[in-house]
Amino acid sequence: MIKFKNIYFKYGFNLNEVKMTADVKKEIVEKSPIENAKSNVNLKTHLVLALKNTSSIMNVLLPKISVSVKELIIETKKAWASNTPTSDAKKLIQMKALREHCYSLVNYNRRTDPNSAFEMVVTRAIKLALMMVDYSSEFDVDSKNSQIFVMSKVATPTIIEKLEGQKSATKKTANKDEKLVEVNTGVIDRVYNIKYGNPTRTPKTKDAKAEISFKDSAKMFYKLFNKALNYATKEDVKFFHSVDEDTMKQLSLIDTLFNSDAYENMRNFSIDYCEDIEGKLEKTSIAKKSA
Repeated sequence: MIKFKNIYFKYGFNLNEVKMTADVKKEIVEKSPIENAKSNVNLKTHLVLALKNTSSIMNVLLPKISVSVKELIIETKKAWASNTPTSDAKKLIQMKALREHCYSLVNYNRRTDPNSAFEMVVTRAIKLALMMVDYSSEFDVDSKNSQIFVMSKVATPTIIEKLEGQKSATKKTANKDEKLVEVNTGVIDRVYNIKYGNPTRTPKTKDAKAEISFKDSAKMFYKLFNKALNYATKEDVKFFHSVDEDTMKQLSLIDTLFNSDAYENMRNFSIDYCEDIEGKLEKTSIAKKSA
C-alpha cells in the first residue's frame, strides 16, 4: 500500500503548508487606537441623536457628547502607554481629526447634506472635551443633568462693578474665584480661543468682515432654505434634520423684514446707487435715466 504521508515527506512537502495554500488569505486592516476605542459606542449613540437636530440638541446632547469625546481621548492616550506616540498619532486627538472621526461614526457628509446645528454641537463638544482633558481642574460636566461647569475666573476673567453716582460708572477688577460655576454653551468658544488661540484669519476691517459674511450667508441661506422647502414638499423626514422650532421663529422674523418698508428702501438703494472706483457713492445709470 502506498503511504501518501511518506511521499509528502520524501519530496519535501509539508501537509500544513499545502493546506494553507488552499485557503484564501484574508486581508487584515489595522485600525487606529481611536477607531478601536470602546468609547465610540456611547459617542455614536449621542451623535445619532444630535444629527436629528432636536430642539434640545445644544443644551442636552452637547454635554453628553463632550463626555464621550473626553473618554475617547483618555482611552486613546492609554493605548499609547507602552509606546511613545508619533506626531501622526498625536494628531488623532486634535480638533480636526476628532471632528472628522465624529462625522464618520454617523456617516455625516457636510457637502451633500449640510447640518449646521449638528456641526456646531460637535465642534463645541470637542472643544469642551479637550479642555476637560488638558485643564481638568477648570472644567467639568454633569452629563446626567446636562450641566457644564467652568472655573469662575476662567469663565469671567473680569468682574465689572457699577459705581453709582460717579462719572466713571464702572470699575473692573480681576476675578480670582476658583470655584466651578455653571455656564451656558456659548462660553465654550470664547474660553477655547483663549486657551488654544484662534487660528482663523481676520479681514483688514470690521466692515469688510461683515460684508463678506453677509454675502456668503445670503448664498448659503438661499441654498439651505430651498432644500428645506423641497423636503417639506416631499414630506421627507430630512426636513427635521435642518429645521426646528427656533429655525421657524427666525424664518418668521426674516419674513417680517422682507415685508417691511425698510427692506423696500434697501432694495431701492441697491438699484439706485453703487460704489465708484474711488470707493465713493454714486448714482447708477438706471437712477440717472429715471431722474
